[in-house]
Amino acid sequence: MRINQIVNLIKPGSIVIDVGSDHAKLAIKLLTNKIATFVYNIEVNQAPLDNTIKNLDKFHLLDKTQNILNDGLKNFQIKDKINYCVIAGMGAKNIANIIENKPNNLNIENFILVPNNNAWFLRRYLKENKYKVVYEEIIKESNHFYELIQVSLKNGKKIITLEDEYFGPYNLLKKTKIPVEYIKFKLDKFNGNSNLIKNNKIEYELIKNYINKM
Repeated sequence: MRINQIVNLIKPGSIVIDVGSDHAKLAIKLLTNKIATFVYNIEVNQAPLDNTIKNLDKFHLLDKTQNILNDGLKNFQIKDKINYCVIAGMGAKNIANIIENKPNNLNIENFILVPNNNAWFLRRYLKENKYKVVYEEIIKESNHFYELIQVSLKNGKKIITLEDEYFGPYNLLKKTKIPVEYIKFKLDKFNGNSNLIKNNKIEYELIKNYINKM
């Protein structure tokens, strides 16, 4: 479901970077459905990169990709303007670090980010670095919740308040089933766990206030 939602956000004719390509699942969907024209797959370890290349070869897509062993975007040099850079399946701090270490001359229009945890930390980093939220969504998959965040330096909604950081500026406006279920799930984790409340007091108070306003 996460991959499908990412694919839905990418416009036809795009050039895409996928950091942590996970067997090239995203690249295969984008290229076989003629959404992307070219995909750069980046892996930090050789074994997953080998799996990426092997799977792309099965679909005869190697000529539409470049598959690179690299530490995220560090020292990554290409002349193409990148329409989307996808970073998913890792912690928020790792994602922030990847963005922080990208070369200044690497031209990326949009980031699509799906952190495994601490989305508030990622939003705070994005706010401090002038990124704006173009789109966001909470995805429920196999009884786990994931926050998908698309950001750009050029357009979107600013991350301003603490509530924006912890819930997302667009998610705050959504009172539909999945966002509400996610907030209640988070509140249930706090209830009866005094240590968790003590270590995450700001988030706990924000969640209670959010619930009270519903």
